[in-house]
Amino acid sequence: MKNQDYLAITLQVMSEDKMTKMRNVCSVFVIMGLFIIGCGSFSQAAVLTKEDFNLYGYVDASYTHNFNNPSSQFNNGRIFDIDANSFRAHMAQMVFEKEGKSDGTHADRAGFRIKLNFGEDAKLTGGSGADDFDYQEAYVQYIAPIGNGVDVRLGRMNTLIGYEVIESPLNPNFSRSFLFGLGEPFTTTGLRASYEFTEQVAFSIGVINSWFGSTSDFNRSKSVEALLGLTPLDWLSVSLFGFWGPEGTVGTKNRDLVQAGGIITAQVLEQTSLVLEGYYAEQENALAVGTKRRDAQWNGIAGYVIHDFDDQWGLRLRAEWFKDADGFLTGTKQTLREGTVTMQYKPVPSLITRLEFRYDKASKNTFQFGTRAANHQETLATEVILLF
Repeated sequence: MKNQDYLAITLQVMSEDKMTKMRNVCSVFVIMGLFIIGCGSFSQAAVLTKEDFNLYGYVDASYTHNFNNPSSQFNNGRIFDIDANSFRAHMAQMVFEKEGKSDGTHADRAGFRIKLNFGEDAKLTGGSGADDFDYQEAYVQYIAPIGNGVDVRLGRMNTLIGYEVIESPLNPNFSRSFLFGLGEPFTTTGLRASYEFTEQVAFSIGVINSWFGSTSDFNRSKSVEALLGLTPLDWLSVSLFGFWGPEGTVGTKNRDLVQAGGIITAQVLEQTSLVLEGYYAEQENALAVGTKRRDAQWNGIAGYVIHDFDDQWGLRLRAEWFKDADGFLTGTKQTLREGTVTMQYKPVPSLITRLEFRYDKASKNTFQFGTRAANHQETLATEVILLF
């Protein structure tokens, strides 16, 4: 789990003054956007109209029961569904954006996105760790008229790494995998360029501050993340992702962090798809052993079965194996396994409801059964998401 100690190291630390200023800045952007959408006119109304802008989001809440009834009231190893036997207001997310186009005038090619998060999950998506507000994405965009169009973005964005994402409606299951919650970045801050060579081949590369998602950099060097997307067949797609960069702090020797993995998605039937994700990661000299330091490794693999019975009912299955070989991420050298079954029902397209059972198993006693340590935990959760 990205436990509290790990979160304290990896998530950006902001003072209350900075958070207040950020709220004010973001509020100004949102108010300006609402004004544009409502009025459809400003100084360049002849160029841009309210149809050029999008405003949307969702509200997400849940209840999770842990059959171990841990005295800590925490579901160890989890990321967003961390509260045991409790209701949780996960997220109220609002996105205001203008998407850049690959043709037209400079104004048509320019774009931006502001994605604001409110709620308990916002504490874990890059905020201070104590505040329930976060700007998950805030970037400007320009599609340069080169070939098919080079999409250039500058600011804070969702990472290129991994299958699952912060936004629950875009994931097949309610709970997040160990691969996502423990061993992948959530967001990155920097400069990214993407290019679609053909309908079958696309490539993105970014120069960023940090793997750990901080909006500021801890050293004088930058890191690189990249994604190669391949669609060799209409029903098959392959994504290869990677990261490399120094993750030391100013005044200390930089320690290279490397991560490489891939995602295979196959639409095996009209209503059934299979997904397989795996990666390997290593950070140089991450662990202190006496007077020396040694590398830390982690890796994992997860498989998904996603089936829709019809437009309303769906079944999602996930099986996963994750190894924190040196205890760098969880504080304990261990292997984690889990199996998840999620039933999804959408009474209307804008309303998603889920019922999920999950079983976690660890090679060490890292979970809690009542007041004692245990090597397993079982949870039953229900989630409701309203899209707008």
